[in-house]
Amino acid sequence: MKMAVLVVDSSTIISCAMNCLMWVFKELKSRGFRFVVPKGVKDEVIDSGLRSKKFKYEAIRVMRYFSNGIFEEHDMDVRSEASEMLSYANSSFYIKHNPLRILQQADAEVAVLARKINADAIVTDEKTLRLLVEAPDFVKKMLERKFHERVTVNERALHSFNRVFEGISVVRSVDLAALAYDIGIFDEMVAKCHLPNKKKCGRDVLEGVLYALRFSGCAVSFKEIEEYVHLLS
Repeated sequence: MKMAVLVVDSSTIISCAMNCLMWVFKELKSRGFRFVVPKGVKDEVIDSGLRSKKFKYEAIRVMRYFSNGIFEEHDMDVRSEASEMLSYANSSFYIKHNPLRILQQADAEVAVLARKINADAIVTDEKTLRLLVEAPDFVKKMLERKFHERVTVNERALHSFNRVFEGISVVRSVDLAALAYDIGIFDEMVAKCHLPNKKKCGRDVLEGVLYALRFSGCAVSFKEIEEYVHLLS
């Protein structure tokens, strides 16, 4: 399998950590994947977590995947360029002349780093970042459904953001999990399943993982999950 370089955001790491799926990154790395993060993501997941009583244990659990090299913190300083992209994104959509803050600094750092190192894809469970990169015209509709208000678009700012990141591929934790299932990473789990119908057990494992990620914040529809289950099990 060809090596793939993926820049991972905080939402994906958090979704997988919440569901005890961090080991999947280790298995994928052994099969030729590289998982790179900018400094802002490490700060958000580890440093901020360690300062929080609520998330301290989660941060400690995740920290070893940085210390053992599963996640590579890239030393390229992208904060300045990310701040510029952030200003474009957060001045692209308005409600009643008030700009909507739709991206965070770490999200912009992920996108900038992916472009700078020519990564194969961004991995994010955040719907807004994915749509901004892949289908910016749909962001307006999404925001109007969310806020039940008319949203106006600063086309110049949105175009400035999209021009930089046009063509970058985006995947989610569910896509990585489905790939991992397809290439056999969950086979041992399925083999140890005690249900009489092993084929159905495989389906249950895949369905359970994908729904768990959805309910942990991954932006994926029920229809997409059922399509994966039908295709792979």
